[in-house]
Amino acid sequence: MTVNKTAGYRVLLPLLLGLFTPASYSQPLLTGIIQDAGAQTIEMPRLAGAWQVQIAWMAPEGESVSAGEPVVKVDPGTLIADEEQARTDLEKKKLESARRLDELALEILDAEQALAEAESAVRLAKIDARIPEGTIPKLDFDRYQLALTVALQAKQRAEAELAAKRLEREGAERETALEIAKAETQWQRLKTSLEQTEIVAEKAGFLIYGENPFSGKKIFPGETLFAGFEIASVASREGLQFRFWVHEADIHKIPVGTSLTISADAVDGIRIPAEVTWTSNQASSREDWSAGGYFELLAEPLEVLPEALMPGMAIMGRPNT
Repeated sequence: MTVNKTAGYRVLLPLLLGLFTPASYSQPLLTGIIQDAGAQTIEMPRLAGAWQVQIAWMAPEGESVSAGEPVVKVDPGTLIADEEQARTDLEKKKLESARRLDELALEILDAEQALAEAESAVRLAKIDARIPEGTIPKLDFDRYQLALTVALQAKQRAEAELAAKRLEREGAERETALEIAKAETQWQRLKTSLEQTEIVAEKAGFLIYGENPFSGKKIFPGETLFAGFEIASVASREGLQFRFWVHEADIHKIPVGTSLTISADAVDGIRIPAEVTWTSNQASSREDWSAGGYFELLAEPLEVLPEALMPGMAIMGRPNT
């Protein structure tokens, strides 16, 4: 029997194409968390002289906190001793400045007194020097004229000395002001850093530990991290939204506007409709996840969330086909 190969290909080709049509692509299952869009973000503080900081203590994750309550403390290292030394240096600079300016003020007073005496001597010398020549012996006349010249020269020296002392004081005022400002800036810098070692809640809510952006693991007390890392957040149920991480191979399947169905790992039977509102422009790696990069994705719920759903809960999202 002769087999019609062309006819066979005609039958097989549609079947092969059907395996790769967009409708047959499997939709990715998204994993993520519930988050508060208005949550207080807690970052590792930038401490003076330190580019990495160790977390000394954090309030238990999931614990309710009140506004003003401490939630994170970091190791101050040498900041306490450095701040005390800087404060001592500042007070020393202020005392040295005051002593130097007081000494110059006394020298100015002495110079002013010397000028007053020189001016008085000039006035007296002018009285004698006005006596007409010929009315007194030539020797006395010459002596009076010389005395006036000497008095005028002494007055000029006193004026120059006073002007120099005043300039010296002005220069000392600027110099000491700069020294004090420099010392105060250094102290304020250390004082601010020391104050940043204790972070308080700015709002009432729940403390949620952050994740290491490189490993994807939870951040816990005792870890040493770079300044600026998000280490925790204080969240409430106001403004809840969904945050997902999507593998770079699947991100093109979930554009903005995609409708999702959300379920929570800890709460059975809940299905929440949501819509994708934002995706990140760049993928980041996750050491403990599969190879490749992961994009972030945000979705907004389309109905009021049940009370059982709380910030920090793990969730799954499935695109609606």
